[in-house]
Amino acid sequence: AQNKEFVCRGHDYERLEAFQQRMLNEFPHAIAMQHANQPDETIFQAEAQYLQIYAVTPIPENQEVLQRDGIPDNIKSFYKVNHIWRFRYDRPFHKGTKDKENEFKSLWVERTTLILVQSLPGISRWFEVEKREVVEMSPLENAIEVLENKNQQLRTLISQCQTRQMQNINPLTMCLNGVIDAAVNGGLARYQEAFFVKEYILNHPEDGEKITRLRELMLEQAQILEFGLAVHEKVVPQDMRPLHKKLVDQFFVMKSSLGI
Repeated sequence: AQNKEFVCRGHDYERLEAFQQRMLNEFPHAIAMQHANQPDETIFQAEAQYLQIYAVTPIPENQEVLQRDGIPDNIKSFYKVNHIWRFRYDRPFHKGTKDKENEFKSLWVERTTLILVQSLPGISRWFEVEKREVVEMSPLENAIEVLENKNQQLRTLISQCQTRQMQNINPLTMCLNGVIDAAVNGGLARYQEAFFVKEYILNHPEDGEKITRLRELMLEQAQILEFGLAVHEKVVPQDMRPLHKKLVDQFFVMKSSLGI
């Protein structure tokens, strides 16, 4: 079908490269496009056959199931990838001059949402895209979403650890380590420099609520980390004690840098 878009569900645990190869085997004369940007008119009008393949993220319809506590993880993971109509992909780009010191200031995201004619998975493993919507997310909106996702991920791992759903605690250790490490190495400070300074607040009066929201999320992250470290301490094996102690020490550095 010419100039059509489909979302296809790959095989379980199939990597994107393997899926691409499978499609190119099915369409031996096709030319693979190596980017996810909208193709230009010459491609749409071309006699040759082009294939553009990239990964998209499912947008679950049933958000309240995913956010409610006490629902088993296997049920949540079912809802994350079944009965899905909408998928999206993000393309980061810089607007204006890119700040060498602080890239967050100019980092926008172009978010494309694809809406299917029917929900996946259905009788078929792939359905046509009925319409696409493109929006731009500002650097501040982007920062808010990054923090919301990270806080949610931390909460999930902590509760899995508490309810003993986790055979080993490595995922929690790695997540705590990653978040605290990023914060100590200037992650949160970069947000503060980008969005909490007078210059930004004066130039973006419409962003008042969002700035407040970002500040709340940063404080919330500190609370979640504190709780996560307390849970971690109870279950951490002897050989990982030194790492745990390093995390606790770094967490205090992070707190003081946030002025908590």
